[in-house]
Amino acid sequence: MLESRWRKVGRDLWLHKSRTGLATAAICVGIIGAGAVLDTWSLVRRATRLEYDASRPASAVLRVDSIDAATLAVVRAIPAIEAAQSRREVTATIITSSGSKTAVLTARDDYQRNDIGVIKPDRGAWPPAQDQVVIEHSSLAFAELSLGDSVQLRIADGPLVRTGITGVVRDVGVAPGWMEHVVYLFVTPAMLAQLGHTSSMNELQILARDRGLSRSAVRLLADDVGRTLEQRGLHVSDITVPVPGRHIHAGQIDSLLLTQGAFALLTLLLSGVLVINLVSAMLTGQLREIGIMKTLGARASQIAAMYLTFALALGAVACVISIPIAAVFGRFYASFTADLMNFDVSAYSIPWWAFATQVAVGLLLPVIAAAIPVSHGCRIPVGEALRDLGIAPAAEQRSWRMLDHAGDISRPVLLSLRNTFRKRQRLVLTLSTISLGGAVFLGAIDLRASIVRSVDVFFNVQKFDLAFRFARPAPVDSLLAIARSINGVIGAEAWRGARAVVSNDGGPLGASFAITAPPSDTRMLAAPITQGRWAHAGANELVVNRRTIEDVPELTLGRSTQLVIGGKKAAWTVVGIAESGPTPNAYTSREAIEQITGEPGASTVVVATSVPAGSQRLELIRTLREGFAERGFGVASSSSLAQQRNVIEDHLLMVAGFLGNMSLLMIIVGGLALASTMSLAVLERTREIGVLRAIGASHWSILSMIQIEGLVIAVLSWLIAIPLSLPMSVVLGKVFSAVMLPVPITLVPEPSGVIKWLALVVVVSIAACAWPAMRATRITTAAALSYE
Repeated sequence: MLESRWRKVGRDLWLHKSRTGLATAAICVGIIGAGAVLDTWSLVRRATRLEYDASRPASAVLRVDSIDAATLAVVRAIPAIEAAQSRREVTATIITSSGSKTAVLTARDDYQRNDIGVIKPDRGAWPPAQDQVVIEHSSLAFAELSLGDSVQLRIADGPLVRTGITGVVRDVGVAPGWMEHVVYLFVTPAMLAQLGHTSSMNELQILARDRGLSRSAVRLLADDVGRTLEQRGLHVSDITVPVPGRHIHAGQIDSLLLTQGAFALLTLLLSGVLVINLVSAMLTGQLREIGIMKTLGARASQIAAMYLTFALALGAVACVISIPIAAVFGRFYASFTADLMNFDVSAYSIPWWAFATQVAVGLLLPVIAAAIPVSHGCRIPVGEALRDLGIAPAAEQRSWRMLDHAGDISRPVLLSLRNTFRKRQRLVLTLSTISLGGAVFLGAIDLRASIVRSVDVFFNVQKFDLAFRFARPAPVDSLLAIARSINGVIGAEAWRGARAVVSNDGGPLGASFAITAPPSDTRMLAAPITQGRWAHAGANELVVNRRTIEDVPELTLGRSTQLVIGGKKAAWTVVGIAESGPTPNAYTSREAIEQITGEPGASTVVVATSVPAGSQRLELIRTLREGFAERGFGVASSSSLAQQRNVIEDHLLMVAGFLGNMSLLMIIVGGLALASTMSLAVLERTREIGVLRAIGASHWSILSMIQIEGLVIAVLSWLIAIPLSLPMSVVLGKVFSAVMLPVPITLVPEPSGVIKWLALVVVVSIAACAWPAMRATRITTAAALSYE
């Protein structure tokens, strides 16, 4: 037979169904929010790491003249090489029913091997047939294509070839097509030949047998392979060595998982605050019962065990309800998150430790949270507990007596203001919960604005609208004459591009990087110099940005470095550091590249136009491409600055978007805190409501009182969240700058964010107070006056 105290626990659970339900709901929200994030984190972490490792990413990529089967056999025979394959990537134009877009065509020497950069068939045919193409999964939505659709392809000024999409695959080694604004297509060498392009392979991918090699060790291995190729008469123009085992979007994945974990913990802490709030209210209502139990001989430890068991029971019920819901939301959110990164989580299950963690937290959180008010309630002397009348102390009443003389405030409003501050501890906890959610909400908006400003810095330095790239350098005067003869073009410049590789005397080739080379008198590039100066015309001088220095540590201000450009080795000096955006950028003059390569001409024409964006600009692009082609200058690819901006913003704003989602989850928890506070207020003031009814108060008056009280708390939360958002913005900005891109630190909240937060918190207040207010209006006068 159960002891009387355990029967009391069961009786309290049943008699106080409203409070029990609120406490359970509070714990459920916390577990669902944090559990969903934990499930998402565990799935995304497993998918990104395991799936990327399973794809066997290339240890290094060497660019050479041409690779044949015999050369591949020699490389594969090297003991330190586990696998090697050749491929060619070509930029093309794809024309669909929705218009033309940039496509990247990848051809491999042997699709059957598939042992480096493993491609997983999704649906349809694989590998591609001789005259067909296969599309990468992440490009489908961007290209507005489906399996079986017909498209047209063209490389530069080559023939226009119609083909069909016969398969869909997933390649986790590439950045998502929707994010890069390109269409990834896999083709055969025969298809390249049909498009008028050379069908030989010019990239050698190698996979080290020792997967634990450092980046420098892989460079040594790649250099050995490069020497082997040169002994066979091949010219190695570039060697790229990525960070071993690091995905191209590892920075975004890391920052995403970091923010998810941090806000999951914060959501749990806010749920604990709700439990403290609710258990404190329950103990306050049972002080006389505690006094009676002590009079009958109950020890403080026995009473504490009883109420902590009550909290444990709430946690157990909450776990049963919330963990399955968290798993559903977590899998959905993980699928969405992973798909954005071009991963698939469908083959992975939520690990057991994620469920075990949620059970442990669900059971222990309410117990730990309840321990604070339980410890305080059990220490109350017997006499004080028996004398408890459930009303505010005289000192607390005197502190608000000045409101009685506020003649301009109506009595219902005055009563609402007094009720708001009656339970100060509960008010502080509720304000803290909502304000923290608001601080994160404002911080996410500030971070988004900082990202946009940072991207503005990058694109404001480029004073053109369109860029046309050519397969081979062409005469500058001819290219400029064609561009300037087209209506709508108000300015044009001929630029040069090159790729440089660090050359260490007697050692392996170092890191490679791209160089942009406008003419020395350019008016279409104005990168702000933060240190040093701009490169002089014709001199072997470079201007680099911070990201280039991070990727190529040899490039420091004032240092002379041996670089290989176009097969020619020479010393180059970094003379300036510019702030030019999130991607690695190095600059010199076009004249310098022409001198070092011995080949005059330009490989890019940038155009400023007066034609507005949209269909008219697309028509201008088509006209310019045709004009170049008619004179024998085939355009390999074209792009607009607006499109490039969209690519970069898609990369960066995704993290800020996830922060916004996390803040909304926290605001929901805050809304529940407000709902619980108002529900408890209605329960505690049941007799007060009965008195108001007895003296003639209408339903509307009582409902208004509850809503006004909630609005006062909401406005206070709005005010508190504004200064709290400043350190939150600083922290988010520094974390984002360290992981992704330097952004300006925001010290003043965005005005639009402050207004949005006010509107949101008012809506949350009205929704949170709706049920307590309706409950207050449904209490009959007789039931209210007889309530204990």
